[in-house]
Amino acid sequence: MSSTPPLTPREDKGDFGLGRDLSNARGRRLLNADGTFNVRREGLSWSQGGSLYHDALTVSWGRFLVWTVVVYTGINLVFAALFMLLGREGLTGAAVDHFGGLFWRAFFFSVQTFATIGYGTIVANGIAGNLLVTVEALIGLMAQALITGLLFARFARPTMALQFSTMAVIAPFNDGTAFMFRIANRRRNELIELDAQVTLTMRNAGVGGGERRYYPLALDRRAVSFLPTTWTLVHPITPGSPLWGMTASEADARDVEILVLMHGTDETFATRVSSRRSYRGDEVVWGAKFRNILNTTRSDGTASIDLTKLDLYDVVDLPVPTTPLDPS
Repeated sequence: MSSTPPLTPREDKGDFGLGRDLSNARGRRLLNADGTFNVRREGLSWSQGGSLYHDALTVSWGRFLVWTVVVYTGINLVFAALFMLLGREGLTGAAVDHFGGLFWRAFFFSVQTFATIGYGTIVANGIAGNLLVTVEALIGLMAQALITGLLFARFARPTMALQFSTMAVIAPFNDGTAFMFRIANRRRNELIELDAQVTLTMRNAGVGGGERRYYPLALDRRAVSFLPTTWTLVHPITPGSPLWGMTASEADARDVEILVLMHGTDETFATRVSSRRSYRGDEVVWGAKFRNILNTTRSDGTASIDLTKLDLYDVVDLPVPTTPLDPS
């Protein structure tokens, strides 16, 4: 009887499910700065791989509004063409010349029917015209309900709007050094029970680089109860850290990338939300320290932070580690 083989080191590296092939692909960022992945799903039909509801909730507001205009205009164009097939007598009331032609009269009548406006200046004539009105009224009712529901769902869907510093730093910390990046909540709501998972991934040392490995980074503080201002996440670079003794040139040579996964609870919705980000080696400033952007001297007794200054840092000198980096 065959038994399941034990996991090999290659299969058990805490790679977040990215897999060996994707992890070892060269010239590729594992996680984009905005938290998205560089993976496309192919080989599926549109009905299998697509979800109109999911896409409508996740696309940008600009694309959503364009989709809405296209659907609204398309339905009215289709019914305008159908009303035109009824001929000049299919619609009665206002003269065709008042609307600039037969098509435009049919189009505006479709708009009035779709939106249940019913000004009464144009009226369907005969059984065929009124059957078209009945069908369009039903389609218009469902379309407006669907669009209204999607608008509400987009507004009501809880998301985490964390602002990450665009650069991370290697800064002095407790007589040593530490890897640091900074976050803040862009919204006026409160995030509670916020926790972080930070993982460093890099290739084995050697000519041309080797297989990619993953190392969880221990944080000086892994979680906070509240996030009213900013939070600077700190990984102390001790002899047990994979960053111990590393230089900026070594980080580039070993294709270093730090993956960040944040979880928190949106107090408004009492819902768990998340956010992702990554820092490549060229997005880490070696020998820098973030500036303090908290203002506690306001005349009204409140404190404030300027999020436009979240990325500001000052260049500083770093202490030299006494133990070199383990080349394994």
